[in-house]
Amino acid sequence: MVFAFEVSAVKFDASTNETRPILTRISAEEFAAIENSPLNENNPTELASQTLCSVWAVEVSRFMGVPYGSFMPDRAFVPGSDKPMHNINTVDLPVNVGVIKCGDEVILADSGWKQTEYHKETGTQHFTPIADELKDLGIDPSQVRKIVLGHAHWDHAGQLDDLPNATVYVQREELRGIEWALSYPPENRRGQPECRRLLPLARVRLRAADHGAGVRQDPARQGRGRRDGEMEILLGVRIHPAFRAHTNGSQLLEVPTAAGKIVFGSDAYSSWQGIRDWMPANIQQTDTVQQMLAYEKCYKITGGYNNCFAAHEPTSYTDQYPLLKDSRVGAHGERIAEVALAPGEKSRHP
Repeated sequence: MVFAFEVSAVKFDASTNETRPILTRISAEEFAAIENSPLNENNPTELASQTLCSVWAVEVSRFMGVPYGSFMPDRAFVPGSDKPMHNINTVDLPVNVGVIKCGDEVILADSGWKQTEYHKETGTQHFTPIADELKDLGIDPSQVRKIVLGHAHWDHAGQLDDLPNATVYVQREELRGIEWALSYPPENRRGQPECRRLLPLARVRLRAADHGAGVRQDPARQGRGRRDGEMEILLGVRIHPAFRAHTNGSQLLEVPTAAGKIVFGSDAYSSWQGIRDWMPANIQQTDTVQQMLAYEKCYKITGGYNNCFAAHEPTSYTDQYPLLKDSRVGAHGERIAEVALAPGEKSRHP
């Protein structure tokens, strides 16, 4: 069965101090019109020239002092051990967002988060608003037209409402999880009555890229859903489902660059070392078999593990993680890496 939704209104629930989006079902007739429309017919000439994209990584925040074993069970700390696998007690985990520029089209892989009270509770530091990081790269936030959510956890989907011109791509399976979280009885939320982890969907439209799941968008941004579980949102830029690799509706994003294809995995690719060494990481709602299959997908698409973009790799922005090693430090202590530049694209490093 085909489903597509948009956020038609936002409701504030004073009893729980939460903002809840109201999802409106799109009719079969509306979906049929979208399904039959050609991909990006508004400017096919410009789109055809967008064969390679530029990519930057921005650190929107950092979880400090996380026990390594809670992040990667195979790296659990063993007191007194001299083995590299077990002699690291805690690590700092970045929250990495991908900034992708294909010609004039700007796409984000995730959005990061801005819920500062929850930052305090989780030991988060170096928070930088995504709008400021985009401006640091010479990109106006209003230019962002697409956001691909690898999954809908709070630290990856918490700044959507600061990018009002963007269409959000999310799997239908992930929408089911969102709806479940939003409708879960507040009295049953142990230790987190306000549940600040809930996805702030206000003012942002949803696009579902799933088996036959349709999309609804402005006439200026025509598109169509594909029925094979994948979706090409721009020429060569393709969404791949990775269900249960971290959450029910996890997805990957394939992007062509001058450095080869890069695959953004959000928390399905929490750790680049995990992908390299075939170790599960950041196990929450994860089916570890599906996470391994998501790793395998990156190997198949890119020819190895070096171009797998990890959301929380502890060695990000160092020589130990080659994809993100060309980096600098921003005004708030956040780190920014220049991953790949398309022909003619200028460097964003000073």
